[in-house]
Amino acid sequence: MVEPNLATMLVYILTDLKVPRETLRTLLQRAVDVSFNTISVDSDTSTSDTVLAVSSGLTPCEDLSAFEAALTQICRDLAEDVVRNGEGIRHVIRVSITGAPDVELARHLGKAIVNAPLFKCAIAGNDPNVGRLIQAIGKAVGARDMTVDLSRLRAKIGGIEIFANGVFQLNPQKESALVNHLRHAELYTSDAPKDGVFTPPIDYPPHERCVEIDLDLGLGQATTVIFGGDLTHEYVSENADYHS
Repeated sequence: MVEPNLATMLVYILTDLKVPRETLRTLLQRAVDVSFNTISVDSDTSTSDTVLAVSSGLTPCEDLSAFEAALTQICRDLAEDVVRNGEGIRHVIRVSITGAPDVELARHLGKAIVNAPLFKCAIAGNDPNVGRLIQAIGKAVGARDMTVDLSRLRAKIGGIEIFANGVFQLNPQKESALVNHLRHAELYTSDAPKDGVFTPPIDYPPHERCVEIDLDLGLGQATTVIFGGDLTHEYVSENADYHS
């Protein structure tokens, strides 16, 4: 259950820098907006969601801009770790969107991609079924605003262009490279769950690689980055047996 604005997440950030309460509150809200509010594991929200910043005020803050940059980076790193340590996650998906007409559409599209079940399953299986990505894009944009023109859409996975000028840009070499990118981004491999119970071979992520998806809508200047995860057998097993 990870989908801010209300996710299963308790975050506490401590600093000794002396920052006035209202200023700290404003800076934290800006940091949260581009970090914790840009992740989604399964689109389901919870009722235990807190991000709290506390200052002891022991040390003067000589550079407020540097402090905000550090606070934002900490929030982004922690937000990505929430996804990376999600239930059954084998791939973290990073969707970078540029050229959007506004941030709201960009964020809506990014969230729709990382929450699209068929695309998440394809990522889980290291299957370069790029049609599932383009379908998720068309569905999300069409449902929000039918007037948005996607004819200038350019899409890449792992830096490999897979869609441009209204058509797929694929060949056998690209498909092999896409499989390699997905496998390279996989957090770990393990045997299938036994008796429906998944036990990971490790208890921490071994690397910070992501499945990199880059979209350029060619419609404006708005940008965003959204993090999500794949949909695995382990996720289903853990949540199917969650209570029993």
